[in-house]
Amino acid sequence: MRSQSWRHVAVAAFALAVAGTNAQTGSLTDLGTLLSGQKNLTTFYGLIQKYPQILLQLPSTQGVTILAPNNDAFNKIPYTELNKAFSDNDQDVITNVLEYHLLEGSRTAAELNPGDSVFIPTLLTNEAYSNVSGGQRVQNVKQSGDVVVFVSGLGNRCTLTQADLKFTGGVVQVIDSLLIPPSNLTGTLIPFNLTSFEGALYQSKKLENFSTAANSTIFIPNNNAFQNLGPAIANMTVEALGSVLDYHLLPGQVAYSTDLTNGTKFSTQQGGNVTILHSGNNVYVNSAAIIQADLLCANGVIHVIDNVLNPQGPGAQPNPAIAQQGAVFASASSYSTLPFTTAIPCTSSCPVTSSSVTSGSGSVTGGAGTKTTSGAGSKSSSVKTSSSKAMAAAMARETGFHAAGLMVALGGAVMMI
Repeated sequence: MRSQSWRHVAVAAFALAVAGTNAQTGSLTDLGTLLSGQKNLTTFYGLIQKYPQILLQLPSTQGVTILAPNNDAFNKIPYTELNKAFSDNDQDVITNVLEYHLLEGSRTAAELNPGDSVFIPTLLTNEAYSNVSGGQRVQNVKQSGDVVVFVSGLGNRCTLTQADLKFTGGVVQVIDSLLIPPSNLTGTLIPFNLTSFEGALYQSKKLENFSTAANSTIFIPNNNAFQNLGPAIANMTVEALGSVLDYHLLPGQVAYSTDLTNGTKFSTQQGGNVTILHSGNNVYVNSAAIIQADLLCANGVIHVIDNVLNPQGPGAQPNPAIAQQGAVFASASSYSTLPFTTAIPCTSSCPVTSSSVTSGSGSVTGGAGTKTTSGAGSKSSSVKTSSSKAMAAAMARETGFHAAGLMVALGGAVMMI
């Protein structure tokens, strides 16, 4: 009953917003009137009407930028990771997706045309997708011809197609695809074929720590990097392998590519430091080149590198004259197979026996087994939004009103937009 009552409050507040007049707001219109007048935003407008609790997330003071997918963007859903959620009308997932389209601060197109990448906080704070301080980020990049691009989870890109639809309290920027909220760690490793690193996490029992550590930066070697080391890493003890992996994790610090300045040293989970070096257009971590930067994940950011970092060789430096740096482990020799991939629990077409064992926090059945959860320590990719009670409390804190005065605060906040 309480959840329904808050939904009714939000519906009423939205109705007030739609019915607002320009006389109260000068030359700018309210959000509802703006959206209802855009024929290319009818699907997005319908979702806002269907899930009015999103309005509870809108700030009442510093403004908001709404990245509104146009109608064509929703036609692309069957080809994206969001297909099941939208097909099943999954309210929890859909509301989180909508929150990811709300950027903190009112930003015009000119302000979204950066020289370097900018990582903008959003109003998505659900820990399943946003185990980072201040809300999950969207990457804003500039391409040639002053094209404004946004990059979301799994490297999905969308382009600004219609700019600066202003309303009282913020601005709407129209985009041509939906933003995809970042996945958890394992959900990000698999699409980018980083299976040796994933297997090494299982092998060393480090998956839970890497998956749940908030505000993290992870330098992840690609499969070739592990394959080029062969027995030099595959034959390590669990403890030694764990130490190597910890050297790739920067805990408590989300270092995007713009933070990786030349000569900067970062402290790792292992205890040693890594050093960032620049040469021309290349950026190195010790002697490993970053070959793909800024993969957003639920608990921070991933940078893919072409070599495995060695905590015993922190002074390793690259030779920019060669494309592939040499391994920094003694006795390295290439394997014909990928190390550690057999440690990954089976997820499909798995052998079935009568025995059942536990692997990490996941249940595994027979042989390599059938993984029935999201793996040791990794969070489920299903999203649960905050309850209406929790959202009401959060809104009361932001506005300075207690629960008894929330209806007044909510009405005022919505009328401001």
